[in-house]
Amino acid sequence: MCPLLLCGQNTLSALGNMHTVAKGQTWESVAADYAVSVAELQAANPDITRRKLKKGTLLIIPRKPQPVEAVEVVAPQPAPAVRTALPHLKVGVLLPFSQDKARMAELYRGLLMAADSVRKNGTDLDIYAWDGGIASSKIEQMQSEFKGLDILFGPTEATQVPAVAEVCREQGIRLVLPFASGQVLQDYPLVYNATATNTVVFEEAVKKMEAVFPDGNIITVNTGSQDNQGKVLCETLVQSAAKHGATLGRIDLEGDAAAYESAFSQTRGNVVVLDNAGTRSLNIMLARLKDFRRQHPDCRISLIGFPEWQETTQMLLNDFFAFDTYIVSPYYYNVLDESTKRFQRAYEDAFHTPIAQNYPRYAALGFDLGYYFMSGLSRQGDTFEQMQGSLVQNPYQNRFSFERLPSGMSFTNRFVQFIHFTPEKKIEIIR
Repeated sequence: MCPLLLCGQNTLSALGNMHTVAKGQTWESVAADYAVSVAELQAANPDITRRKLKKGTLLIIPRKPQPVEAVEVVAPQPAPAVRTALPHLKVGVLLPFSQDKARMAELYRGLLMAADSVRKNGTDLDIYAWDGGIASSKIEQMQSEFKGLDILFGPTEATQVPAVAEVCREQGIRLVLPFASGQVLQDYPLVYNATATNTVVFEEAVKKMEAVFPDGNIITVNTGSQDNQGKVLCETLVQSAAKHGATLGRIDLEGDAAAYESAFSQTRGNVVVLDNAGTRSLNIMLARLKDFRRQHPDCRISLIGFPEWQETTQMLLNDFFAFDTYIVSPYYYNVLDESTKRFQRAYEDAFHTPIAQNYPRYAALGFDLGYYFMSGLSRQGDTFEQMQGSLVQNPYQNRFSFERLPSGMSFTNRFVQFIHFTPEKKIEIIR
């Protein structure tokens, strides 16, 4: 009966334990046992009016009120205003100057030329540079030096990437990695991988191949090389062909004539892909294709190549034209273009040395990368991530098409193009 009565009195919320009165116990002794006052005990048991307690009586022991901690009331802070432009930029550069002096100096000079162009458009810039030839363990000690940066270019050392990315995440700094690091950074929303991995490059290339050669007879060539880059492209092609029902053949680079006869189609276009990006394999393949074409002059042949083949353009240009060659590449430096020539002259005037004749050109990479981000941030501010797709690009070598990884966090550049050497002896860019 007791719980029912108490419920009717609306006192359950203040009640604690039940106690059965023992012989000789009084209101005072029970109250003392439970560290409550007699008045509190009697108030919790209003139905017991006797002064003397009887053995076996059930008493409700009141629950002591818990002390309430004072809570500081903090007025909500207004959300920071979204900046749609950044007229003043703080830019950091972390490159291994002491370890790779020539190439990193060119990359840095390209960044400086980009900064100069952005300044001329009305943006103030402060640039801070560090030699990245340091142990990864020291990155954390540099946190205070990075403070206040809007963007940081570098590092290039894969072992340093996680530590630098963590510092940038804590401080809200955009981090641009110039080269593929091999690091999977899925929890860093302001990290940009400027150079896609081979896997990404060839995934995008195969998509383009499906559009350019919808009915092509794909022939992969086993060169006996351990070149992982070439194998990635061939494996991606094989997977794509299986999904889309394309015909697929495979030959050995130095296989016999019968194997070539069997693999090549006389009625469909043949698309030849080596599993090796090396120049030696390319030269052997060209010699075999010339022999085959002499026997089959009407056979249609296209050759798919790698970014490194751009280094052989001067030497093999006519062969590339003859075999309708498509070089898959995320970059293209046209030495004959007038704007490129002006860029080279400006570089030589500023730094009193010519640009190194390597692929890619590091000075052009530095300029294109720096201008894309510095001009974009100066114009778009905090909205850069949402608005970067609207940036107009006129690069000297590298284009950028950043997409978030499937995890929804860091960005990677998925831009890939075909440099097409046509049988009509023209060079066209297929983007």
